[in-house]
Amino acid sequence: MADSGFYRDLPALSSFAVALDTRHHVDLPDDWWVVIADVVDSTRAIADGAYKKVNTVGVACIAAIANLDRSIELPFLFGGDGATFAIPERLCAPAVIALRGAQQLAADSFGLHLRAGLVSVGALRAAGHWVRLAKLALSEQINQPFFSGRGWEEAERRVKRGDPGVQHVRLGEGPASASFEGFECRWQNVPSFRDVKLALIVVATALDPALNQATYARVLERIGEIFGDPGSHHPLHAGALQLSFSPLLLAGETKVRSAGRGVIAGLAYACRLLLQNVAGWWLFRHDIDTAAVAWSRYRDDLVRHSDFRKFDGALRMLLDAGETQIAELADWLAAEQAADRLAWGMHRSREALITCLVESHAGKHLHFVDGSDGGYALAARQLKAQLGERRA
Repeated sequence: MADSGFYRDLPALSSFAVALDTRHHVDLPDDWWVVIADVVDSTRAIADGAYKKVNTVGVACIAAIANLDRSIELPFLFGGDGATFAIPERLCAPAVIALRGAQQLAADSFGLHLRAGLVSVGALRAAGHWVRLAKLALSEQINQPFFSGRGWEEAERRVKRGDPGVQHVRLGEGPASASFEGFECRWQNVPSFRDVKLALIVVATALDPALNQATYARVLERIGEIFGDPGSHHPLHAGALQLSFSPLLLAGETKVRSAGRGVIAGLAYACRLLLQNVAGWWLFRHDIDTAAVAWSRYRDDLVRHSDFRKFDGALRMLLDAGETQIAELADWLAAEQAADRLAWGMHRSREALITCLVESHAGKHLHFVDGSDGGYALAARQLKAQLGERRA
């Protein structure tokens, strides 16, 4: 059995461009498993105005898996309406129980159906589907995974089709229990500093990996030319981050963290959360540091620890963008698509959502960002339409 510390011991790369270069990626061990979780019919939920609920369930899944064993660093990627993970074999049985717990949460607290399944890396590789990854150091305490190889996509297809050989996770077929410790959703939505928050997904479509690598490099270069450096188009600015006092916005965390504990526990958690945000507002306003946490730097770290750009075989980014810039980028992407080099999808949102996974406020905290009213999920729908046209 491969060491459960495989990902923890993997050297972290120093820049996004280097981590995007799949020549620096390594094979996932055969005795690890790919875990897929996604909200079924998320498009309908978005149309009903429930995208925040969809996001909440997606990040709650991540908390449930991360809490299986905090001594092991696990790679996971948030996709807007779900998440993808890799876990060692010894965590498969507890992961199934935790995912059923997430399914219970999705159904009971948010009225959503969460689909989940596990696929063996060894089985994927035996069928010719590579499963590779790297990690990028966002700071000394936080790393971000990068996935490559068609095995991740194939695992998702198998789970969604209900293929034999997949370890499907179904509520009611066994115990359901999950810890959502560390899940937080306490920040106001962040409005655009230009015109909109743009969710962008780009997939290179050549059969030659070297050509695809060159395509992603060109996409990054073109985005830099149009939007400026990452700080210029980052969807979050430390000075714009404000804690929420809205019961509606805070309800997501309350429902997740008090799931299954009854109405009284939920009310108690909501009151405690509100008091914590009042305290946080005071600490941030006066740049007060405590013995445990440098609160004066927390919002800067939040921006640095956000997943506003990532890679899972597709380049995904949330950019703060002006309409003129978007039009210029769309024209360039359309030309690249016409040359059969890539497919793409984008979606405009009014604001950015922030959902957090906090192991320690002293530095080990990760923040997931998405567009407020469809974001990555609707950008993916446009991308899938283009890929469907290409295969037709």
